[in-house]
Amino acid sequence: MPVRYYSSLDTGAPAQQGSRLIDYVKAILKACLVDGYGSKPAAGWSMGHEHADGFSLFNGTGYINFVANGSQCYTAYIMESITDGSTALAGGVNRRSGSWYDGSASAARQQFYTSGFYNLANPHWFVVADEKTCTFMWGVFTSGLDAGGSYAGAHHFGNYITDLGQEDFCSMGGVNTSSTSSQTRMYGYSGMVLRNPFTGLVDQGTDAIYASLGASFISGQVYSLAQYQVNELTLVRSRVHGYGTTLVGSTSVTYACACGRLRGLMTDPVLTHVYASKALSLFGVADTWQGRVQPITLAGGKQLVPCWPNTGDMGYFVSLDSADWG
Repeated sequence: MPVRYYSSLDTGAPAQQGSRLIDYVKAILKACLVDGYGSKPAAGWSMGHEHADGFSLFNGTGYINFVANGSQCYTAYIMESITDGSTALAGGVNRRSGSWYDGSASAARQQFYTSGFYNLANPHWFVVADEKTCTFMWGVFTSGLDAGGSYAGAHHFGNYITDLGQEDFCSMGGVNTSSTSSQTRMYGYSGMVLRNPFTGLVDQGTDAIYASLGASFISGQVYSLAQYQVNELTLVRSRVHGYGTTLVGSTSVTYACACGRLRGLMTDPVLTHVYASKALSLFGVADTWQGRVQPITLAGGKQLVPCWPNTGDMGYFVSLDSADWG
């Protein structure tokens, strides 16, 4: 199926609803991935299960399970199959969330926090997806391109391609914590994959965790654009990096290893460190909240959707070119 783009600016797109983050998130993802809306067909996913406090989506490879964690946060889990769909967190095989897995003592999970997405001003979102993979960015309570970390986030989930050439299921973004109010980061070590990327086995050790890193990343670094020109844009596929004793022989992130590439998610080595209000002005994007969710078109016709979730999480693009999804 083709790569499809959906946004809050579409006619018939799901509007704000519910009294929790998960309520509006469910409405958006179900409409985009499963049901379609207006003139937009669905991306080709199916519902795994539904519960008052959670739901799951299935792409043929794995399930992603969203569970309410208070009104402003949801927790993401992945699993290979569902054995009991009667609870918010479904019973299943090989369940994982951040550093946690079935049988683990870890209190941390992959958490996604955004304040007031369901009821504050200027709600906006986009989904770019095919039948295997989805990137979802959302925000609220900003008038321009730069959003505060408490009011915007992004989540990438579905199939990725390991460095051995196999497809597996992942969930990237958020934050690995037991807190329900920590700001989310696409680049953070908070993600998980279903299987060991090097062996294909369920066993990943007791401390494996993964990140969706860009072409260049230095924590806290912000670049001045100075003489940067649009024709210098260098798109690089965002990579899955992992660490843990079984993967690299160490628990230190210093020894993280490359594990694979993400489908559709691109970065630029310089723009990874530039605020959206500066970076996107190079492409003629107005400094408005609407500009956060609209595609840009490069010379030659290639289209990208900027993915700058917030001022602590910068420099991604989601490609609408199917060649970047292989």
